[in-house]
Amino acid sequence: MRFVKKATMWIGYLALGCLSSYAQDVKSQDVLTEKTTVPSDIAQIGKAATVILTVETTDGKVGNGSGFFVREDLIVTNIHVVAGIYGESFSCSAKLVDQPTHYRIKGVMASDPDRDLVILRVEGSGAGVLQLGDSDTVKLGEEVIAIGTPKGVSSKIVKGTISRMTADFFRVKATLPSGYSGGAVLNNAGEVIGICVEGGETKTLSTVIPSNHLKTLLKDIPTQEKSLEKWRSEPLIRAYAIVKQGDERMAFGNVKGAIEAYNAAIRLKPDFVVAYARRADAKYNLRDYKGMLKDFDVSIRLGLDYANAYVNRGVAKRNLRDYKGAIKDCDTAIRLDPENVEAYFNRGNANSDLGNHKIAIEDYSTAIRLKPRDVILAVAYFKRAKARSKLDDNIGAIEDYTKAIRLKSDNAAILTIAYLNRGLVKFGLGDAESAIEDYNEVIQLKPQDAMLTEVYVHRATAKAKLGDNISAIKDYSTAIHLADKNTDFAAHIYGRRASAKLEIGDNRGAIEDSDAAVRLDPNLAEVYKIRGDAKSNLGNHNTAIIDYDIAIDLKPDDAEAYYKRGSAKLEIGDVSEAKIDFRTALKLAESEDTQSLKDDIEKSLHFLK
Repeated sequence: MRFVKKATMWIGYLALGCLSSYAQDVKSQDVLTEKTTVPSDIAQIGKAATVILTVETTDGKVGNGSGFFVREDLIVTNIHVVAGIYGESFSCSAKLVDQPTHYRIKGVMASDPDRDLVILRVEGSGAGVLQLGDSDTVKLGEEVIAIGTPKGVSSKIVKGTISRMTADFFRVKATLPSGYSGGAVLNNAGEVIGICVEGGETKTLSTVIPSNHLKTLLKDIPTQEKSLEKWRSEPLIRAYAIVKQGDERMAFGNVKGAIEAYNAAIRLKPDFVVAYARRADAKYNLRDYKGMLKDFDVSIRLGLDYANAYVNRGVAKRNLRDYKGAIKDCDTAIRLDPENVEAYFNRGNANSDLGNHKIAIEDYSTAIRLKPRDVILAVAYFKRAKARSKLDDNIGAIEDYTKAIRLKSDNAAILTIAYLNRGLVKFGLGDAESAIEDYNEVIQLKPQDAMLTEVYVHRATAKAKLGDNISAIKDYSTAIHLADKNTDFAAHIYGRRASAKLEIGDNRGAIEDSDAAVRLDPNLAEVYKIRGDAKSNLGNHNTAIIDYDIAIDLKPDDAEAYYKRGSAKLEIGDVSEAKIDFRTALKLAESEDTQSLKDDIEKSLHFLK
């Protein structure tokens, strides 16, 4: 069912989340299926008995779901379709699909809150009636046909196959998006063998209530209906309305208010599986991963034996650094649904966390082969690229970042990270010019200040690599303006700008920036070397030696620092001390295998001889 008031108000009854953190987790979500060809006689039988149920609140929110006739005066649908939003009055009406015929809902004849089923009595004529089949005879692989009203205006028929069966639900290999709630699932004889529950679980699977549960509900049906208002006031039915109140609050960003609603629903119905799952989803948004894990533990124990439940519990475990537990849950999800994109994706993330990058690449590759919608596909390419970089497959990483970029996702965060990381890999391969092009793209996307600061620093470093220190200094200056002036990162930026100023002969500017850097972070050995170099260039060799002393104290194995200190000592005539520093530098340089530095040191020692 869908409620709309300038925004979608009902977010997939069993779809438990959305893409939340492109660098971390993908929570389970739904996509639409393509149209399929259905036998015309079955389509006609189904449409003749299918209704659009519309719920409208006094403040203009409109919800739509589906239902179907099992008797000329009885319609079957899901409870959540007609329970409304708690605390809001509403009207409910029924209309035959693709026809102008309307029906007045007189009341409720029976309901099963455990299975989300309700039978409504209506007044009117002209509809077809669907016959109930025996859901116990359904077989794995059997073709079925689902009928629903996804847009609340017309019918849509989707063909699928039974891929899993339990006593409480079937899995149908076909996505039934919002609006199919309460719709009929037919066999090839046109008999109802199940009732849709809103929201496809993944790209390929949807949930169906077996028809024999409906048969049981119809057996002892009373002769007199109960008013919709009286039925809605029953505690177990109120629980459904309160969950939808929580969903409405979630849709508008009131996460804490949503949790309060889910808490209230659970108090009314302590075994309300969906309420636990929805509350877990809300806790994810608050980064309450322990609470999220606890709620999924309860919902799974209560029988939420869905792949998505295990995927999302795995997300909680991974955020709690239980990577092996996350992998185990993803394994279970894949066993339940071998085409669950999110399960492969999140298992890849957990394997990456454990350093199992080859295995992670296999999982990301499987997720990509399953062709999820663009936003997840782009993230899968991005994550595979990161794993390839970890294995030094930088060419493969660039290819994957490029594929992510070419998908042109509407989400700027994905493009930003893909361009930035591709630029970093290119720079690491020595292609500074191409890296700058990627950094330019990131700047055009106008990310938040923290990332914008970082990309200006990277672009400045690439420009300095190309010898364009004037332009590099401008970028470092922009980064300093954007950065929090009291952070370690700001200290590093000052240090890098000092290095660029040193390269263009601005020794005093280099000293000023070095002073600013060490005030923020007194442990930057490289900055003391830069300041020492600037002071030496100005002839202040004694004070330069003090800076080299500090650099060596901070980093005792730095061959270059010893060499520079020796050079400064030589300038003031302290030859014996200079020799000691040069010999120490040479020994360290040999262990570091830095040939150019070794050559310089050997020349200095030769000169002293």
